[in-house]
Amino acid sequence: MSGRYRQHDFASGQSLLCHWEYVQGSQATPALVLPDACVDLLWDGVRLSVAGPDTQAQYARLAPDSRLQGLRFAPTVAARWLGTPLHVLANHRIELRDLGIPRLTALADRMDEHGPQAMAWLAGRIFAEAPTHDDAMRAVHAHLSDARPLSIAQLAGELGLTERTLLRRCDDAFGYGPKTLARILRLQRFLHAQRSTPTLLEAALDAGYYDAAQLAGEARRLTGLTPTQLVLQVAG
Repeated sequence: MSGRYRQHDFASGQSLLCHWEYVQGSQATPALVLPDACVDLLWDGVRLSVAGPDTQAQYARLAPDSRLQGLRFAPTVAARWLGTPLHVLANHRIELRDLGIPRLTALADRMDEHGPQAMAWLAGRIFAEAPTHDDAMRAVHAHLSDARPLSIAQLAGELGLTERTLLRRCDDAFGYGPKTLARILRLQRFLHAQRSTPTLLEAALDAGYYDAAQLAGEARRLTGLTPTQLVLQVAG
């Protein structure tokens, strides 16, 4: 039996995008986790961890019938709330205690007090703290989320930054540079578009790929799968 996923979205413009829950089925089938330019806090009932931004797909291996909850940060918020540049966390799952930040260790230590409502309590704490956004990097995310984004040079000029400064700030805010961010956001646009378009090629063009070959190359690079395999995995 496969796992069950549920998601509750928060109002837009807040510090968190959603609270989700994944319940593994009776068989320990690995769950595909795709790069999405997001950072999540994870709670398995014992450990509070942070899932850093991924540059490639990963497979989460959970025990049969186990339960995992997550809180997903809005773009640019995670680095500021964690007090940690995200390139340090890229492709890693790290317990909050191991970051060595007393404030985060204290939060992790209090999770047990709140039982089944632990993640709701933590979400309330994050909303109350109202961590600030990085406005320039939010603009980067918005530009690169468009199917016809500006070039990196144009984007840097639009923001009044050098390309080197843009790269450094993206590394801190997203965990990687603007070119990787653009590729990941484009793949996510494709996955969204293919739900409502009749062919994968049309979905690829809507998402901003030049052609099917570019989609195939980037799907393989980011996920290790062909576009058809990827769509079937996501649908399953």
